[in-house]
Amino acid sequence: MGQPMVNGDVNSGPEHKTLQRDSPVAVYQQVADVLTDQVSRLEPGSRIPTEEALMDEYGISRTTVRKAIETLVSKGLLVRRQGKGTFVMAQRPVKMLNRLAPFMETFTAAGMKTVKGLIEYKWMEKDRSVPAKLVSDDNLVLVIRRSYSSAGWPYAIAEIFIPSHIGRHISLADAERNSIYQVIQDRTLKPLHRAEITVTMHAPPEHLADALNVRGFAMVPRLERTTLGPHGEVLECTVTYFHPNGFEIRAEVATDASPGQETPSSTEGQAASA
Repeated sequence: MGQPMVNGDVNSGPEHKTLQRDSPVAVYQQVADVLTDQVSRLEPGSRIPTEEALMDEYGISRTTVRKAIETLVSKGLLVRRQGKGTFVMAQRPVKMLNRLAPFMETFTAAGMKTVKGLIEYKWMEKDRSVPAKLVSDDNLVLVIRRSYSSAGWPYAIAEIFIPSHIGRHISLADAERNSIYQVIQDRTLKPLHRAEITVTMHAPPEHLADALNVRGFAMVPRLERTTLGPHGEVLECTVTYFHPNGFEIRAEVATDASPGQETPSSTEGQAASA
């Protein structure tokens, strides 16, 4: 935990900055600018003063304080934790979509200490909550629900759906210890061939909203991944919901032009980038 922000920092000492009430810059933006400077010098996970403390410090209304804080939240600099306060954003991991890899690798690559927790391991009949691409002859699927958190707050929750002919080889101990990709390959000897991935914005599911700390968000990023075997058979479907301020999803793409081949015309290029 980093050093807390001291309530007198803004209005005392060499860093004193008086709010200009007659400035064309809105008061909330002036407060946001000062907070941005202070936040840049704090460690990830540090808690900032309460709304009441900031109101007293600046002599402004709660509405103005909240608007200043929301400015930093929208930039990914702060994160609110319901019932606990507002904290400096922890490191933002990057999920690359260029290769099949365990989800935890995203955090490892970012040098983050991450806790993977098993929320649920259960069998259920296939219903509308199960991705349509998942085929199960006996209408049963294994559901593994996992959370990923770091520095005390959640980054993502993954719901893994597995057809019964594969799920029956996967024990609770497997689900607790290993990535689903490792389990599938170790327990079934089925090779992973490719994955189809769709990223959308989605209303946070009611049963995950508290665990992901997204009650205040109308929409959250949702990534659906369907992993296929060499013959096109579905091995698993994973639906992952991300905290909007805690993740980046990236992909690297190349043009279709091979070396020596002419690049598309400027008109075609504009259409492709639209």
